[in-house]
Amino acid sequence: MKPIPLIASLILGLSALSHAGGAAAAPIVLSTLPSWNGTDSIGEFGAAGFSAWGQFFRAPTGVNRMLDFTFVLSDAIQGSDATPVPVTFQAYLVPYDIAARRITGPALYTSAPVTVPLTDGLQFVPYTFDMDVEVAAASGYLMFLFANNYELRIPLDSRLRLATAGESLPVGAYNFVLDADASLDRVLAAQWFSLAGPDLAFSATFDNRPTDVPEPGTLALLAGAGLAGGWMRRRRT
Repeated sequence: MKPIPLIASLILGLSALSHAGGAAAAPIVLSTLPSWNGTDSIGEFGAAGFSAWGQFFRAPTGVNRMLDFTFVLSDAIQGSDATPVPVTFQAYLVPYDIAARRITGPALYTSAPVTVPLTDGLQFVPYTFDMDVEVAAASGYLMFLFANNYELRIPLDSRLRLATAGESLPVGAYNFVLDADASLDRVLAAQWFSLAGPDLAFSATFDNRPTDVPEPGTLALLAGAGLAGGWMRRRRT
C-alpha cells in the first residue's frame, strides 16, 4: 500500500470540512457616509473642547467580527496665536450599554496616536481604523475618539470637527462626555450623552467567520499523522 493516496484523501477530507459552511459571505457595511452632504459637521472636539466624541451602534445580525471603522474629520485653526497646536487623538472601540449610556468593558481596539494636520478651513479627511476583533451580533458598541492633548487652551488651540450625516440609524447616535476636561479613565467610567440630531458620518465593516474550522497547524498535524499511518501500513504489507 502506498501512503500518497491516504494523505491526499485525508487532506481532501479536511478541506471539505473547512468548507462545510459553504462560501464565505461578503462583509457587511454599516454606513451613514452616503448621506453626508460634504459640509455638515459638529464640534468642537479636542483641545480646549470636548475630550471625547463618538458614535454608538448595534452590531448587525449574523456577524461575529468587526474589521474597521471610519470617521471624517477636519482640524480648523481657532484663536490667533502664530503657533497653534494640532490635536492628537486615539480611536477606541468598546462594548456599550446603549440604555445606560455607559461603557461596559475594556477596550476591544485602541489605535496608535493620530495627529490631524492644521488647516485654515474645513478641509475634511476620512480616517479609517483597521482591526479584527470579535463582536456579538445585536450587541451595543461605541467607537470614539479621545483627544490626548485636550487640556490645551486658546490661543494655543485647534479643534476638530466631525462630519455629520443626513440620516439617523434606527439604533445609533453620536455621543460625548459632558466633562470637557475628562481624562481617559474618566471617559471610560462616565455616563455619555447625546443631542437630538443626525448620526456622525461614519462607516463600519463587519464579517462572519466559522469558528469550528481547523487551524492550519492542525491540518498539518493531521496530515502528518496520516503520513505516519500510511508508512506503518506499508511496512506491514
